Amino acid sequence: MPIETVFTGLSAGIAAFAGLSKALHNSQERLNRRFEKIENNLDILEDRVIRDYVLKEDFLREVQAVHSKLDRILDRVMR
Repeated sequence: MPIETVFTGLSAGIAAFAGLSKALHNSQERLNRRFEKIENNLDILEDRVIRDYVLKEDFLREVQAVHSKLDRILDRVMR
């Protein structure tokens, strides 16, 4: 086998490996960006859920307390 053929084969192999390596690197970067976006969305969702749920539960608890007080006032007035 001529030496030129061996060198040509080695160069093609190295070029293919370099292309594959670059493609894998780009793919990894895309995956990293995607996971960062998902993590950011989850953080935003967690903040919203905590804020909205707590505020809503506090509001409902306060409204229930007001209803209880109004019921006691009504009971006293009715006696």
